[in-house]
Amino acid sequence: MNVQQSEVRNPRPTNNVSNPTAAMAATALAITTTANTTSSSGAFGCCPTANGESSSIDDSIELNDSQEGGNNNTLYHNGLLEKQDYHFPKRPPVDIVFRDIRYDVRRFNIAKAKFESKEILHGLNGSFKSGELTAIMGPSGAGKSTLLNIMAGYVSSGVSGMVQVNGKSRSHNSESFRKLSCYIQQHDALRPWLTVTEAMTCATHLKLGFGIGMAEKRRLIEKILFMLGLEQKGNTPTMGLSGGQKKRLAIALEMISNPPILFLDEPTTGLDSSSCAQCISLLKRLAQDGRTIVCTIHTPSALLFEMFDQLYTVVQGHCFYQGPTKEMLPFLGDLGYHCPSYHNPADFMMEIAVGEYGADVGKVIKAALKKYYEISSRCIELDSTFDDNVKLMESYSIGGGGKAEEMCKLQKQQEALDNSSYEEEDIFSKTKPASLVMQFLLLFYRNLLMTRRNYFLLFCRIIAHAAVATIFGYLYLGVGPNANQVLANYVYLYGSMLMMVYTGKMAVVLSFQIEMESLTREHFNRWYKLGPYFLSVLVLEIPIQICCSLIYVVISYHLTGNYVNMERFCIFALFCVAGSICAQSWGFFVGATLSVKLAVFIGPILAVLFSVFGFCTRYVDITPVFKWMWHISYYRASFHGIMNSVYGMNRGDLHCPETQIYCHFKNPVLFQKDMDIEHVDMQSNFVLIMLIIITMYISTVLVLWYKLNKR
Repeated sequence: MNVQQSEVRNPRPTNNVSNPTAAMAATALAITTTANTTSSSGAFGCCPTANGESSSIDDSIELNDSQEGGNNNTLYHNGLLEKQDYHFPKRPPVDIVFRDIRYDVRRFNIAKAKFESKEILHGLNGSFKSGELTAIMGPSGAGKSTLLNIMAGYVSSGVSGMVQVNGKSRSHNSESFRKLSCYIQQHDALRPWLTVTEAMTCATHLKLGFGIGMAEKRRLIEKILFMLGLEQKGNTPTMGLSGGQKKRLAIALEMISNPPILFLDEPTTGLDSSSCAQCISLLKRLAQDGRTIVCTIHTPSALLFEMFDQLYTVVQGHCFYQGPTKEMLPFLGDLGYHCPSYHNPADFMMEIAVGEYGADVGKVIKAALKKYYEISSRCIELDSTFDDNVKLMESYSIGGGGKAEEMCKLQKQQEALDNSSYEEEDIFSKTKPASLVMQFLLLFYRNLLMTRRNYFLLFCRIIAHAAVATIFGYLYLGVGPNANQVLANYVYLYGSMLMMVYTGKMAVVLSFQIEMESLTREHFNRWYKLGPYFLSVLVLEIPIQICCSLIYVVISYHLTGNYVNMERFCIFALFCVAGSICAQSWGFFVGATLSVKLAVFIGPILAVLFSVFGFCTRYVDITPVFKWMWHISYYRASFHGIMNSVYGMNRGDLHCPETQIYCHFKNPVLFQKDMDIEHVDMQSNFVLIMLIIITMYISTVLVLWYKLNKR
């Protein structure tokens, strides 16, 4: 009997303890079905693209058919309705406490001709605890994403206040904290031309290095994909996944290193109600394993709202409410704002936050602040000097009831973590990320794989070079050796150099802009260093541009009749390729520095600007103010190089047809003198081009480093 497969997860908790026999039968049948699933190796040669035998799921994810008090999600796997609990290895609990968090934005006011500061967050206080799923809510522009970015360490400039992790002060740009956390932004930023298995395998190699065996990595990937309901999507390109599947894959990629802290920026954006329920249910399950999970969310449904353990609401940069979600309505009720029957509590809170029902937002903010200080004074006392110590009070009021016990959970966990820092303490701490060399090799192979699959752009580049070379070749057919067609050949040489410059620059000007989101996510989450990434891009792009340039040179050079000997051809090709690579380096720099619109506008302008120098322009005729541009023009250096390879180097007299009475440029030296290229130092020109290439590469790396590390 064929059973339709589904990936829908029921977010409501179920208790499978009451019928352990049925649960065991479902589990046994699932293992039998999974064992018959055919698997194939991915391109990275590490793991199968479909789930392997379920009996191998033993190390990193545990299968518990009955767990007392658990919140088991109902899963549809292999067409069977199963009640299963999958867990990653337990991590030491990590609790985050923050106090007086302020964020100032400083901008220059052109009208007033001075810098002005605006405070976005106004002294926020609170905590995010391990084992809980916390939602940060608030109206648009309230500051919820800003708070999340500060907590994740993604933003540090303009931030003041104190953040403590397990009682240890954390700087706003802490490298050790980033080892324990991951940040999944609103946009999934996946590599569209990789399959699910290939993306997971590459991430596993980069994050865990090669200190553990391939078989262990394979099992880990199988288990993660099975837990997240992606075991049947191993062969599917990431661009072919649904919105919910992409979000789960983004989480799966970060769960490879099993971080105890997860930050997510609006993980349900763009998902339907079913996918939203699956996503939040997954986060709930991960939090129950002891992780600290914090995410921003915008107007969730009542069902999703109930899944969150804690709620932190931000309104106009102030804390509007913090505490358990189930206590939010009683809190507002005590202030005289009662939620109508059958009304979504999340919608009601947002309506109060924007002042509907005649609500006094300032009154609620003051009540929330008063509640925070009342409860926090019972269980924790923060040092007013914001030093590295947290003094836990030995006794606190028992009369506070459930609220006090809830807020004092941090104290109980702190007692078990005395004299400990927030460093990793499980088997994952024994693994080291891939070395710089292996990072380069993995990233280069990944780029090569994506280029091979997205071959249309490469195909267009090759065809364009061949087509233009053929057109130019027949347009200026046989002009090379003729003295009466020197100017026509001159135009061909100029057009050839323009072709090399524009194709080299514009083909890559958007390279970093297109994948900046993916680069930012992977670099911030410590997948790899910037150096190996940039080198992997160069090692792929430079040979492609060299091949395209040589295709153009070989076709057009021979059709125009410029071939005299191999030496001249090699020099001509060398300067064409060097000029094209130099233009490509400028393309990388412009693309990395400017926005998309500015890059596609400024790039061609710079090419035209530098091309002016050297074409029908003598050095003595240039205005002194612009002579410095003549010296640094890579176009001029390349163009003079190919000109000298054609008409210089002691070339003999050109052919003057019998039909011509007089050929002025029969002696190539006369043409060189008229063009002021008689004494061209080709060695100096080539060195100049190489120096510009190196300078542009270094500048590009510095710009990317600044963008990736700007906090």
